[in-house]
Amino acid sequence: MKILIIEDEYSLADAIAETLQKEKFQVNIITNGEDGENEALTNIYDLILLDVMLPGKDGFEILANLRKEKIDTPIVMLTAKSEMSDKLNGLENGADDYITKPFHTRELVARVKVILKRKINVQDTNVLEYSDLKLDLGTGKMSSNNTEIAINGKELDLLEILLLNKNQIVNREMLANKIWGYNSEAEYNNVEVYVSFLRKKLKLLKSKIKIRAVRGIGYKLEEQND
Repeated sequence: MKILIIEDEYSLADAIAETLQKEKFQVNIITNGEDGENEALTNIYDLILLDVMLPGKDGFEILANLRKEKIDTPIVMLTAKSEMSDKLNGLENGADDYITKPFHTRELVARVKVILKRKINVQDTNVLEYSDLKLDLGTGKMSSNNTEIAINGKELDLLEILLLNKNQIVNREMLANKIWGYNSEAEYNNVEVYVSFLRKKLKLLKSKIKIRAVRGIGYKLEEQND
């Protein structure tokens, strides 16, 4: 999963990033408000850590603009302010959590995990389902009709994203950025290659679920009754 840190204290941002990377998160750091907002608007991140006091544009303004643009990515506000009015301002305007500096990075990671777990609606299981298709994120196995196939790496990442967004078209650019990283040189045909791999596996499982290509946009999971 990808996390964006918008924080102008370099040492703090680096410490948070290092801890999150040890937990296998992909992390990007932006140190000013305007660039941070533009990066957040790409909508390729699973969670945003947003400082309140930033050069160029403060965190509350960024939060308001993101929610206005229908960016529903979970946002945790970071601030040196502890006044209740500031906390309420953030939470009432769409923040998912609020943590006051100084804080222990392990506490922050714990909160991040709780929010991400809530976001994908996974409680005591790592199984994603759609119609007759199941994906066990713990074992890396996709199954249908009492048959299962092991997948890993990019295939697993791709199917997870498609299942988490099963009711909507997933943009090819978003897929490329989430799977290969925002700064990767991977091209869109990489996505097409792995979509092809998954289609073959779905066919082997005789699943009703198909991956439909939406020309010029991306892909969508659909249930088809032959």
